[in-house]
Amino acid sequence: MVEQHWDELAATNPTELLDAVKSLPGEAFMRRPGLLVAANHLEHVANGGRAARVHPAMERTQPAFADQTLLDRLITLTNDSAAARTQDHPVRAAEIAEHALAQLNTAPIAEAAAIATSLAHLRMQWARSLDAADAPAARVEYERTYEVARNTGQARVARRAASHAAWLHAERGRLDLADQWVRRAHDESVTDDRYDAALHITEALIRTDRDDLAGAKMLLDQADAVGLGEYWAAALWVRSLHAHNVADAAVTETRLANHAQEHPGVLDSVGFNGRLARACRVRVLLLRGRIVDNLDSHVELSYSDRVIAAAIAHVERRDRDAMRLSQPVTEDGVEPRLQSNALLVHAAAALALGYTDTAAHDFLRADALIQHAGLHTGYETIAPDDLKQLITISGSDTQAAIRISSARRDLPELTPRENDILALLTTELTAGEIATTLFISSNTLKTMTRRLYRRLNVTSRQQAVDYAHRAGFPNGFTTPK
Repeated sequence: MVEQHWDELAATNPTELLDAVKSLPGEAFMRRPGLLVAANHLEHVANGGRAARVHPAMERTQPAFADQTLLDRLITLTNDSAAARTQDHPVRAAEIAEHALAQLNTAPIAEAAAIATSLAHLRMQWARSLDAADAPAARVEYERTYEVARNTGQARVARRAASHAAWLHAERGRLDLADQWVRRAHDESVTDDRYDAALHITEALIRTDRDDLAGAKMLLDQADAVGLGEYWAAALWVRSLHAHNVADAAVTETRLANHAQEHPGVLDSVGFNGRLARACRVRVLLLRGRIVDNLDSHVELSYSDRVIAAAIAHVERRDRDAMRLSQPVTEDGVEPRLQSNALLVHAAAALALGYTDTAAHDFLRADALIQHAGLHTGYETIAPDDLKQLITISGSDTQAAIRISSARRDLPELTPRENDILALLTTELTAGEIATTLFISSNTLKTMTRRLYRRLNVTSRQQAVDYAHRAGFPNGFTTPK
């Protein structure tokens, strides 16, 4: 009975479910060691812990008894995989998940069928671990989890699996497929705020790509409200795509710094969070007019890192390096988002080197991809001036590119730090909070603010904010958490 109703009760009545599990006789835990792992995790959730984190009691490797049932072996492996993942060891987590899958795939069909109800939860964890390591099998495992959950009447797991499958398609630029999986998630008859962050972030990315920035902001705020869990880097990356000026970038950079403190080394790590955190960092720093560390000194670069490194090289006027780094990602067969971004960087670098035919050809390819997939944020991969020149030399009349380019307005007559101060003046932050955000003293902020007012020919914060709004800074920013 506990197994059959776990999905529903863990979400709606975790305390009552925990009491029921604790009431089981001791021999039940001896026959089913996996119940101990499940009970530990449930106690963590019932006591207010984040469901995305593993209870400390689960982080100890369970003894591997030779006479364990298939289910208990799989639960033990799932425990170890989830523990590795939440401790920021995605490669190890994926290896254990693959071992669990191998155990299931080699088990007798009848034995696997007998534990079908439990498999939805277990497969969801395996998919999360594969996803955290950027393993290609993650998408297939999410889709299998969705089918298993649907077949066993576990609507919450089906909704979670559909949400994560939608994210993988949206992140890679396959928005039509992402839309299908978003609909499947919403078609389930239940909601579960603890696990809906992935769905909110996915829909925010889709809306950002389609220029619905107000709708995207609302969904990102909803994701913050329910708790980002392991999707914190995904949320920050989407916020960086949503950013259109220094104000957005400053707030997003502060959020990134806070999360990076909680996850030391993530900016240099492999896997899902490291890749998206790096992409977020480069995006906000480039928006703020800063030069960032080179990535092209790394021995192995993912395609995502190649695009980032190429963009940095172009900003630093190392355009031959930019073309070399982006070239492999421009080939057909690469996912739409990365391919279109690489083509734009390659085109901008070719233009800077005087290769106008190559630049025009690459831009038209990128433009066709972006228009077909609806990935309008792709145009912001390169600077507005580069974009305008490429539109001119290619003869393109794409209105989306022109609109995106004109939306990215800044204040070039100000220094980067003055831009930061003006950006934060448009938010709801107090003077003390602005000083903290910029890591400067209140007196230093006062001195710099007076100098800023003189340069803008204003005498008050409200006048400075009015100036900023005329230059394209939006309303509605709140204190970063």
